[in-house]
Amino acid sequence: MTPVVVPGTSLRIGGSIDRLDLAADGETARVTDYKSGRPPRQNMNLVLRGGAELQRCLYAFAVRSLLPEVSGISSRLLYLKAADDGLYSLTDPDAVLTRLAEFSAAAARLAEAGNLLPGPAAAGPHNDFAFALPGGAKETYFDLKFRLITKRLADLAPLWEME
Repeated sequence: MTPVVVPGTSLRIGGSIDRLDLAADGETARVTDYKSGRPPRQNMNLVLRGGAELQRCLYAFAVRSLLPEVSGISSRLLYLKAADDGLYSLTDPDAVLTRLAEFSAAAARLAEAGNLLPGPAAAGPHNDFAFALPGGAKETYFDLKFRLITKRLADLAPLWEME
């Protein structure tokens, strides 16, 4: 198996691409990340959604790494339960992938320095790792610590604000 590394980092990613379509000439590719739920209502121009929509970008990194002859990559989400066609393409994938590589490098540096702190999504209702938070985290911890966490993780804070 050929390793796929996020550019500018030593972070290796693995997994399976939901769908990959290659043009007959092999120069362009389209990756599709299938979503079984409904699309978010508030913003249909999703980019990274605060870090929650990384999968289609990781697919694009994989295509770039494994198929270097591909010069153009389209990356999209396909929501199967959408009222419309459900397709949400990533506008300007090159810029988004460059920015994601920068955030990934920052996250790796922070982790290597021992700064493994919860981001803003940790306070949300769908945090699978809530059991690892201090007792009373939702009641007081985040209110007391989030300003300090944001300061410590300042290189990642712009990611949290992205749609």
